[in-house]
Amino acid sequence: MPNLSATAACVLAAALVWPRASAALPSELSFQDALALARARAPALREAEDLVAEAQGPVAGASPLLRENPTLSAEVGPRKLDAGRRGTQFSVGLSQPFELGGKQGARRESARAGLARQSAEKSDTERRVLGEVGAAFLRALHARELSRLLHETQEAAKHLAESTKKRLEAGDVPVVDANVTRVALARTHAAVAVAEGEESISLGELRVLLGLPLEEPLTVRGSLRELASLPVPAPSSHERADIVALESGLAQAEAELRLGKSQRWPDVSLGVRYESEVDESAVLGTLSVPLPVFSRGQEDTVTQDARVRRLRTALETARRARDIQVEAARIRDTKRQQSLQVLERDALPLLDENEALARKSYEAGEMDLAELLLVRRETLETRIALLDSHLQAALARVQLAVETGVLP
Repeated sequence: MPNLSATAACVLAAALVWPRASAALPSELSFQDALALARARAPALREAEDLVAEAQGPVAGASPLLRENPTLSAEVGPRKLDAGRRGTQFSVGLSQPFELGGKQGARRESARAGLARQSAEKSDTERRVLGEVGAAFLRALHARELSRLLHETQEAAKHLAESTKKRLEAGDVPVVDANVTRVALARTHAAVAVAEGEESISLGELRVLLGLPLEEPLTVRGSLRELASLPVPAPSSHERADIVALESGLAQAEAELRLGKSQRWPDVSLGVRYESEVDESAVLGTLSVPLPVFSRGQEDTVTQDARVRRLRTALETARRARDIQVEAARIRDTKRQQSLQVLERDALPLLDENEALARKSYEAGEMDLAELLLVRRETLETRIALLDSHLQAALARVQLAVETGVLP
């Protein structure tokens, strides 16, 4: 049988090609139902949502007007005076640190860019997860239709074996013909068993991606032929989520670089202090300025400068790769559709007619059994090729949609 594997992410964009459905309960799922259920229950998407929630933390931490809290200090103690007198000395002060050099603004920009990056990565995770779910759904649907086709072939082989047995008993055919039909029937039995196993495996893969327990029933419904012929929507005006994530990551690195360079500016602390000593008191203003002599943000500056260069290169590479992916998806879609059209136009109309004519010719004695089985095998292989072509055309069509940025 032809190789049924394909790029999993290619099916994601079908969410716009096919109308959106609500999160259905797992049972008999259509393609739309599977995507809706993935949005609601896929474990990878839940994890991505949690990461977005975590990214809210730095934003909340950078939102106050000042980063540091004011400091309240107090001192109290006995004081020995002249002539053996004793008194009490105490002081109380309040100071507030202030960041200079735009540190707080750079920190806010970094936190917001980090949140934007995580949100874009969530969207990209959704794109990839829905692609995997869609591909698994199409493989399960293909396995179901293949199983159905082989069941029909099994019934035809069974009918032929019974007919040949009757003709053998009547002395119309040799024993070898009856044996050959029995062998053909056994082969169809084996093919049906394999197809049923592949269908079960495909449903298991879909079940894992959707986060469904083993005891919940799950089947798929739909038509590969219909999914392969739906139109591709117009390209989206928005950037793909993976590109947006890189852009946000670059913005975050640039903000972190500015924050590192701002470490050259000292943070000052302004305050007021009240002191009382016996019968004297004073109110003093305070100023504290650490001198950035040794630590001037060297590590952050070097690290973030390298990170900015790396992300700029990665962004340029990703944009070039996106253009190549879009063009490759267009070519793939065009060729898959051409292949499908050839089979449906030139081969499909003749299959039923050829099989019917061959059966009549065999029953009339105008064709021997080997020729009949050859026609049937050719017919079955063509039907399987057509079914595989439907699968590949559906995958290629939705892959084009996802590569051009049509997101769910």
